[in-house]
Amino acid sequence: MRWSSPQLVHLLWGVLVLGLLWLYAERARRLTELSLGEPPALRALSGEAGPRARAVRVLLVLSALAFLVLGVMRPQAGFRLVTTTSQGVDAVIALDVSRSMDARDARPSRLEAAKREALAILNGLEGSRIGLVEFAGSARTVSPLSTDREGLASLIETATTRDVDRPGTDLENALSLSARLLAGPGERPRAVVLLSDGENLEGNPRAALSELKRAGAKLYTIGLGTTQGATIPVVDSTGAVIGVKRDADGNIVSTRLDEDTLRKLAQAGGGRYERGDGTGTAGLRLVDPIRSGGTYEARGRTIRAYDERFPWFAAAAGVLLIAERLVPRRRRR
Repeated sequence: MRWSSPQLVHLLWGVLVLGLLWLYAERARRLTELSLGEPPALRALSGEAGPRARAVRVLLVLSALAFLVLGVMRPQAGFRLVTTTSQGVDAVIALDVSRSMDARDARPSRLEAAKREALAILNGLEGSRIGLVEFAGSARTVSPLSTDREGLASLIETATTRDVDRPGTDLENALSLSARLLAGPGERPRAVVLLSDGENLEGNPRAALSELKRAGAKLYTIGLGTTQGATIPVVDSTGAVIGVKRDADGNIVSTRLDEDTLRKLAQAGGGRYERGDGTGTAGLRLVDPIRSGGTYEARGRTIRAYDERFPWFAAAAGVLLIAERLVPRRRRR
């Protein structure tokens, strides 16, 4: 016997508390009866069945509640081997980690919002091979194509704007590196998901679209930030804001979401553009279009499918509750 949700065992403390409350109430009842006269005489006059019948009824109800808790914990016994299958794709998440992604016109920042959208995509593309590229003024491969979703999630969650030394934003470099990760033979549909504010300070991102097409990949983009723009905070080692970024002449630098660039890149790359807000909604909206790029069936691992036994516990609880109704509440005359 195994339990699918063993953490719910703490609910049994609630059953124990109810039992203790009943004992307290029963003691108070007995003291009241003694203050009014002889308890046997009072019960004879009232026709009440007595403390033993009450104890049996309470014991049956508490036992039923305990069985219900055990059922909610999903007991399982016996298993069969099942080979999982899913519609797998090869995809690369290209995450912008340039300094402009520290801007806070998305909550709590553009980068944090982008990471949440990336995690939504990662969770939605179960059974797929996912790679991760980070870019600013240059691009680097953080992870090649992998099915290790937990490892990829950890890499995404720990990404910062200090991961790439070269400042700036080079969308062309990011897309070219993503295309190289996807190049090679294979039947899976392929996609690149670019998460950025769209500001391109160097390179020509359209030049990389031909590489994506040769790799058989479609381009999907998610924009972070606002078109009104925001300043770029300067933070210390503790994460506290100590100022705003300024250019060489001392002027405050403002950064804006370039939706036009991201939308045109997605259209030219055969994909689509979504505006991200950090809730994961934009990422989830892209999952089905990415999967629809093909019908390759990815054979997963063989797992144990355990048989659920909670109906036994639910049935036991039901029998106990029926038995509780059969215990007499009044004395027979």
